Amino acid sequence: MDIQKIFQALDEDSQNSALGIMCRELEAQGYSVAINGKQVTADGIFEGKHGDIENKLSVLNITLYRNGVTEQEFALEFEDFHEPVFKRAVS
Repeated sequence: MDIQKIFQALDEDSQNSALGIMCRELEAQGYSVAINGKQVTADGIFEGKHGDIENKLSVLNITLYRNGVTEQEFALEFEDFHEPVFKRAVS
């Protein structure tokens, strides 16, 4: 995962969903994304299909897959609308 590209994408688009922007960038990097065990897509987030995840105020558990294999797991929390904090995965 190229985290710098995620921050750049967030800086370039301050109007849309930060979670959707991050998901779109991760998909561009070749990953499939699951949040709290639920497969999501950037399009689904932008279309409002994952409001339950977007409106959650606690830590989000992110799993990145490539070719069906888990590549990375981490936790994500937002300090502000476009201010993500990356943490170790929560068990």
